[in-house]
Amino acid sequence: MLLTGWLWCLAGGMVAGLLAGMLGIGGGLVIVPLLIYLLPMLGVAPDLVVQMAVATSLATIVMTTSSSARSHLKHGQVSFFWVRRLIPGLMVGAVLGAWLATLLDPDWLQRIFAGVLALLSIRMLIPQRSGEPLTNVSKRLMALISAAMGTLSALVGIGGGSLTVPLLQRLRVPIRQAIAVSSVGSLSIGLSAVIAFIVLGQQLEGGDGLLGYVHVKAWLAISLTSMLFAPLGASLTQRIPVKHLQRGFAVFLVIISIKLAIG
Repeated sequence: MLLTGWLWCLAGGMVAGLLAGMLGIGGGLVIVPLLIYLLPMLGVAPDLVVQMAVATSLATIVMTTSSSARSHLKHGQVSFFWVRRLIPGLMVGAVLGAWLATLLDPDWLQRIFAGVLALLSIRMLIPQRSGEPLTNVSKRLMALISAAMGTLSALVGIGGGSLTVPLLQRLRVPIRQAIAVSSVGSLSIGLSAVIAFIVLGQQLEGGDGLLGYVHVKAWLAISLTSMLFAPLGASLTQRIPVKHLQRGFAVFLVIISIKLAIG
């Protein structure tokens, strides 16, 4: 891997780790566009770039969110009431999403990712509902919603936090608690989807530095800094206004989504 590629991966991991800890997202919103740009430079065939970017992003999310989830547990913010209702559906959906990602045309997969970015940027600008958390939501409905979120998250390599945080906010869960639960959900999605991508990409393992659809060198480089910076991001949520960060990040997502959509 070229030195510049290593530096970009390390920098991307740093940003992804901070965002994972601060906003409860898995970091894929940054890592997938970064890898779509970097993987062709690293010798990956064009028809595999998007799928490999998604799979590698989810592999880094496993590392990032394991670190941020531990930090949130330490701060006592993880609600196991919501963990029990979300995690099973997220994991089932993640396997389905990984399977779909290997079947879709790469250009369509990139357009879907761009569309998801645009929608999420708009969602970040919508104010959070206030009031007591709604705990009487149907378990079956939550299972269906979480399965759909897991499918979409694994399909585009975003980990799930960008979807679970808004959902929990809509259910009036306090923002810091929603971020903490989301980090656990992102870890569950990442683990399930990565295992699926490894199994589904067995025919690719002859390639140098590949584990199924996961590009191992890029995964390790990004994971190194993301794991170091995720606890810092989790600590910062206790000190800075998260809403300000959300607004700035929403603008960034719009710019990236337009870039990906027009190729």
